[in-house]
Amino acid sequence: MTSLPVPARCGQGCSAEMEISLGQQALRLLMALLLGLGTGLLYDLLRPLRRAAGTVAAAGLDALFCLLTGAGIFLFAMGAGEGKLGQWELCAALLGFLAWLHLLSPFVLPVFEKTHRFLAAALALCRKSLKNFFHFTKFFFQKLH
Repeated sequence: MTSLPVPARCGQGCSAEMEISLGQQALRLLMALLLGLGTGLLYDLLRPLRRAAGTVAAAGLDALFCLLTGAGIFLFAMGAGEGKLGQWELCAALLGFLAWLHLLSPFVLPVFEKTHRFLAAALALCRKSLKNFFHFTKFFFQKLH
């Protein structure tokens, strides 16, 4: 006499209830890839500032990058991943970051660096103009007193 296998009882954590469609998986991987590209963009936005800053400011910018990247991964896991972050999604985010650094960064980084230099020169000019203005007002109001 052979017995039939007893079907497993699915409770609240049953894998049959946790399956997601192939389309949803592809969307999550695409979103993770975009997260990696966004992380690369953030890295390149902060890179000219890090190069121009001293060691303490560069460390602060590194901490800011880590904080924003960690927050992005957390929000991705809570939103798209429904509270879970799979290895494939982390690999897709890493792939997006590396794709940015090796494919897009050589074209975008020079633009960011030129923009940074232009803004730094504009701020230096504003600072010099304000300094001259304050020097003039100090001189002018001393004569009136």
